[in-house]
Amino acid sequence: MPSSLFTPKRVSGLLILGSLFLAFCGEPAADRPQGKLAPLQPNANSELAQAMRLLDGELVALLAEQAPSGNWDGATLSRLPLAELAPTDSTMLVPGFQGFALAFDQHVAAFNEAPSEATYQAVVNGCLSCHQRACPGPVSRIKKRRLASN
Repeated sequence: MPSSLFTPKRVSGLLILGSLFLAFCGEPAADRPQGKLAPLQPNANSELAQAMRLLDGELVALLAEQAPSGNWDGATLSRLPLAELAPTDSTMLVPGFQGFALAFDQHVAAFNEAPSEATYQAVVNGCLSCHQRACPGPVSRIKKRRLASN
């Protein structure tokens, strides 16, 4: 695979910088009570988890930018080597994980080659297929990435 702008090390750095920015971008109002909130990302920051979060952010951006207009021209997703990234724990390495990861990479490649509603939905369905088998926690979140017509 050609070298990518989004290496796992760079993704990790970008996530850390983004988290720091969000943590210090404003102070809570003194007159409002501050409730205790659950962490946005409860799992450890494994390489695989970081890559998934990056891809989820890209899907959210595509839904906001391309989906409303139906114009997918120029839309792309990062191609990350999911099969090579360390998971949060070994329970995610279910039989077939490598196949899911390779199939997902093909869905992303097809989307990048010909971005459209159909190729976008194939990417989301690829996420769902793997997560229903290996890591069901994010399934409800992934379903929110579907296009309104699906």
